[in-house]
Amino acid sequence: MPSVTELVQRYYSTVDAGDPGATSALFAPGSRYDRPGYPPMVGEQITEFYHGERVIESGAHTLNEILIEGDRAAARGVFKGRLKSGAEVTVGFADFFLFDVDGLIAERTTYFYRGAV
Repeated sequence: MPSVTELVQRYYSTVDAGDPGATSALFAPGSRYDRPGYPPMVGEQITEFYHGERVIESGAHTLNEILIEGDRAAARGVFKGRLKSGAEVTVGFADFFLFDVDGLIAERTTYFYRGAV
């Protein structure tokens, strides 16, 4: 099985390639994804998100850091791309992953570096 670091890198490779099928296949059945601006997504809702609800049209994640603790990972970096509205965006992010015994994402939480408070 790939290392947790490789699993994290695989996630960003599929999402940056614009492959919603490959990306959603990385999530375990019944997994959970928490993302600002969306209600918590569980199971099939994650697939629906990647196949249409996601506001990003295209772009790339640059990873600055990946920290691993057992089956958990934290990734920090910058996303640069285009939204479906046509707007260009550059935003810092942090993602937290929990992987199951099969190497699938069981939980993911995303935070964005934007002034809010």
